Parts: sequence; structure tokens; C-alpha cells
Amino acid sequence: MKKSMLILTLMVAALCGCAAQQPTNLETPESSVLVEVTPETSSEATPTATPAPTPDPTPVPTAEPTATPTPTAAPTAKPTPAPTEAPATTVAPVQQTEASQQVNMSYGAVPFDLAAGSDQWWSIDSSDSAYWAVAENINAMRAAVGLPALTVDGGLSSIANSRCDSFASGGSFDHSGAVCGEIIAAGPFASASSVCAAWQSSPDHYASIVSPNYSSMGIGCWFCSTEAGQYTYWAVTFQ
Repeated sequence: MKKSMLILTLMVAALCGCAAQQPTNLETPESSVLVEVTPETSSEATPTATPAPTPDPTPVPTAEPTATPTPTAAPTAKPTPAPTEAPATTVAPVQQTEASQQVNMSYGAVPFDLAAGSDQWWSIDSSDSAYWAVAENINAMRAAVGLPALTVDGGLSSIANSRCDSFASGGSFDHSGAVCGEIIAAGPFASASSVCAAWQSSPDHYASIVSPNYSSMGIGCWFCSTEAGQYTYWAVTFQ
């Protein structure tokens, strides 16, 4: 056993000596290096196209809004104001007395039933009670101050009728077209008594009625009846 161990020891020593004498021939295996290959680029670099600047979008011109004109209202017909009693022709003034205020007036209704619903102008004549009632009331006012009665003249009545016609046709309600002395009135006078009372209460008209310068008179009246109401034009002419 010891002999065997000695032999084994010698052999190991011999081997170690040989190993120490032999030059080291082992080459270090080539290291495996992972190289990241960058793709070769062309020597002539392709220029990158510079994008053309995008122009700011030009806004589509919008037509300047035209101001919408305020709609013109359709014109509204202005109602013609009811004409007031025109001043009488200037005559010698007669002072109004207490007796003249107490004159009994004849009624003399205007025949509006003839004009009802027709929207037309009608006129009175010597066949209507209103015609004679005006003559009676004027003469009653004259009698109250001691003046003689006026006669009713057909020619003067034609003039008075024409005057009322011109007023109803849109003519000027004044004395500009008068050819003789006159008194006129306009409004919803439904009777001879109502229009004569209005004349009596007006100093200028009353002065014409009781003028001593006149001897005759004529009477005219035009009237209409509409949905808006009744209306009249009156005229009494003097000579």
C-alpha cells in the first residue's frame, strides 16, 4: 500500500513538472463582440424637402351686410278735423240781447234716413222741412231785435247749395269763394234748430243774421250718414 502511494505521488509530481515546463499555447478565444451595424448612408445625402410654408388661409371676403331699411309703414290717412264754424262776413255789429237768446227754434230734422248706408252726400231743398225751419229761425232772431224778416230767394239758395257742394267735395271750408254775404257751419248738426242755435251763440254769425243791410237769404245743406256717423255742411247766403 505504501509502495503504491509512493508511485502515485511520483507520477503526479512528474506531471506537474511537465506542465510547468510547457509553454502556454492556449489562445484566448476571440471574444464575441456584438457590433451594432448602422446602415451605411449614401455619401450624397438626399436633401430633405423643406415644406413650403402654408399661407394663412385668406378668408373669403364676406360682403359687408347691408343695413336693412326700417320698413316704412304704410302711410295712414290723417283724419280731416271737423271744420269749425267759419267767421261770418264782416257786417255792422248788432249787440246780442237777452231777447235773442230766448227765441223759440223750429226743429227741422235733416232727412238722414235717405243717406243711411249709402256713403254719399245728399242735399236738402225747398221740399224739406229743414230748409224752411232755417228761414223761420233766422227771421225769429231778427224779429227779436225789431228787424224785418228776410225773404227766401231761389237764386241765393242755389249759391248756398253750391257752396255746400264745394265743401263736401273737399274745397276749403272758409269764405274765400263767397260771392255774397254768408254764414256757414259744419259738423253733426242733425236739425235746423241745432245749427241755428250754434250761429246764434257765435257773435260774428249772429251779427250777420241780424244785420239791417240784408233783405233776402238763401239756404243750403249737404249731409251724409256713414258708419263713422252723421255729418252736415250748411250755408245761408244774404243780400
